[in-house]
Amino acid sequence: MKENTVKSKTIIIVLTAIIVLLVGAGVTVGIIMLNGNNQPTQQTQGIVFDNNASHYEKKVENKGSDSGIKIPGYPDMTVDAGTKDFPITLLNPKGNPCNFKFTLTLADTGEDICTTNLVKPGDAIKGVTLDKALSKGEYTLLVNIATYATDSNKQMNGAQVKAKLTVK
Repeated sequence: MKENTVKSKTIIIVLTAIIVLLVGAGVTVGIIMLNGNNQPTQQTQGIVFDNNASHYEKKVENKGSDSGIKIPGYPDMTVDAGTKDFPITLLNPKGNPCNFKFTLTLADTGEDICTTNLVKPGDAIKGVTLDKALSKGEYTLLVNIATYATDSNKQMNGAQVKAKLTVK
């Protein structure tokens, strides 16, 4: 009788081990299949496009090279003191191989006054809201452009365009 009890316990232990292994293998295969079929989304890749950007048709002066990334120029600008609304068009020219992220910086202080999310080629943000209103005076505005490849989101060469900003 002891022999039957030992055999029964051995069979139970072996069957339990087999069930645990099968369940573990099933869970592992399920996880692999689910993860293998999921393509990375923009959010999981860290890509966030600016909600204020829209398609832009107007031709602009290219401040970059004729080949490679096209960089728009920015004219001298005048805005009213005390306002945070800034009427600038931040454009990523059509045909560029990259997305743009803009940061507006005051050259004299190095203070960033506005940063956007990514803008696709052929899109533009028409007007931004500054982080704070500016005081009266003349400033050198730096339009810093960080570039990220459209296919891999890998950072590419950036650019910086200067413009005179008068706040009245």
